[in-house]
Amino acid sequence: LQLDDFTAWISLNGVAAEAYAIENSAVNSVTCWIASEAGTKFSVNWRNNTRNFAVQGAVSIDGIECDNHIMLDAHNYPNRPNAVGVCYARTSDYTCRDFMFSAIEVTDDDEYLHTLGRTYQFGTITLDLWRLQVVNVVTKPLEHQYGGPVLESQIVHERSKKAGTHHVKYGEEYASPPPVVDMVTGYKLDQAPCASFTFKYRPFAMLMANGIVPRPVPLFQD
Repeated sequence: LQLDDFTAWISLNGVAAEAYAIENSAVNSVTCWIASEAGTKFSVNWRNNTRNFAVQGAVSIDGIECDNHIMLDAHNYPNRPNAVGVCYARTSDYTCRDFMFSAIEVTDDDEYLHTLGRTYQFGTITLDLWRLQVVNVVTKPLEHQYGGPVLESQIVHERSKKAGTHHVKYGEEYASPPPVVDMVTGYKLDQAPCASFTFKYRPFAMLMANGIVPRPVPLFQD
């Protein structure tokens, strides 16, 4: 997806996912659909080749903010990267868990009837990019902030409209030393993001059934 100088995409196991039904839903905002695969790990990626100003990128998955990453401007920080890929959440100073699509578990247990009236935000990955005024930058090992929300397996009643769809959960925890990062102090310059990308995801068969993915044209032989 493209907005001005910014490009964003989702990769499944390292391969860029095809975007369907791309729509500029509002000013500085673009939306599309992608096909999710249960058990598949993915990353949220964005690029800014100009880096005319510092940008804070906030990634939200299923309504939960999972990552904040700051891309510094090229004038003051020419050696910093112009692309970011986020594929995991840190769970401690020394551990991570990857993002992974998963089928929503269903049950006929009446103890889960309360899930019928609950509002869920399953099926949406959002990347909001904000212009940032940088005050100070200190390079040091990352210190994990504990107590944040975690994406885990979800169970809904079989009568729920969410039955048969996917959500995102964190994969198995693995060891990962804290990276050395730029710890940035600053503030947002605007009341709204300068660019907002929304990726709605569903199983491929569901996208095809809803007409979002075109059905293959059969080839007839004489």
